[in-house]
Amino acid sequence: MLPALITGLFTNAYIIVLLIVFDASHILWSPIAGSIIFIACFISLQSDRITSKVVFLVTCYTVAAEITVHTHVFGWDTGFFYFIFLLPMVFLLNTKWTRWMYILYNGSILLIFSWLRYTYYAESGTLPISDYWVDFLNAFNAVAAGAVVFVILTFFSITIYHKDEELVQANEELERQNKEITEQHDHLQILLKEVHHRVKNNLQIISSLMSLQTRTVKDKAIAATLNESRRRVEAIALIHQKLYQGDNANQVNFKSYLSELMSSQHNMNPHVKYTAQTEEAILTLDTSVPLGLIVSEMITNSIKHGFEHVAEPEITVCLSGSSDGYELIVRDNGCGLSRDFDLQNPISLGTEIIMALVDQIGAQISHANVSGAEFVITFKDENEFIGSDS
Repeated sequence: MLPALITGLFTNAYIIVLLIVFDASHILWSPIAGSIIFIACFISLQSDRITSKVVFLVTCYTVAAEITVHTHVFGWDTGFFYFIFLLPMVFLLNTKWTRWMYILYNGSILLIFSWLRYTYYAESGTLPISDYWVDFLNAFNAVAAGAVVFVILTFFSITIYHKDEELVQANEELERQNKEITEQHDHLQILLKEVHHRVKNNLQIISSLMSLQTRTVKDKAIAATLNESRRRVEAIALIHQKLYQGDNANQVNFKSYLSELMSSQHNMNPHVKYTAQTEEAILTLDTSVPLGLIVSEMITNSIKHGFEHVAEPEITVCLSGSSDGYELIVRDNGCGLSRDFDLQNPISLGTEIIMALVDQIGAQISHANVSGAEFVITFKDENEFIGSDS
């Protein structure tokens, strides 16, 4: 606004000089009033009493009023109307206006110009001046209006140049910060993978200690409990192994995990056939760990309670998904569930663990006897479903 204020004051000073030269002091109120309005608007703007848009509109319409007065006094042919073309130009250089303001403002300036031309075209002003001065003022006002255009365009060009420089510097700083963030992220990913690796190794040590302890225990019930605990520890260890082997230390390829879990279970119980029918699914750590333990617990329950008098025991795990979520099915070909089996009132530790983990991931679980026991778990995950069949 400062360049516009200075330009307006210089223009009004020029008008004051003209009025004095042509002995029209009775019209001095016009440029003086305009100058006072300019200064008042600038002071109000600096003290945040008024917005820049309001200041712009007030000063522009003040200029339009002054042009009308000066055209009335000096006549159309003196060319004071040239200055009215500055108003739309300055407005269009400001990109912060809404569309309806573009239409309203520029339409009003067009109406003012049309009214001026209709009223004063080829008319002499109220102040009698010679043809020489008419031609001189016409040429001078044309040059002055052109000079103002040059000043305005130069100012905006310099402003845009400085803003471009600031934008370039901001982009360079942003790129530097992004590079630092990327490097920090990569470093954290490496550290996180190292943590998962160490956790997996520690869990493997615990599993080995349990295995050694089992060999020294003569009580079969205690040995079975140790084996169950060992299996749970290995299921968690396998999750951490998949985490540090993958590209993302917070996500698990659950299809690959189930495949390796089946292989691990087969090594522990080679007489049971394990089948994994899964689709590609990349799950978060918060979902993968509980879900892996749920599958492990269900497999253990099938082996403990479902395969008595079954010649060829088989356990099948199916994972499928859609945009609505995932469905995990664990079934066996054993003797099935008893009539009084109730997930909501578990009578075994394994079932209690399953229900606790189901609640942890916000899943739904149901059961049925379909040529053996079948459990269906539906759940959601933060990651989107991939959906490649296998």
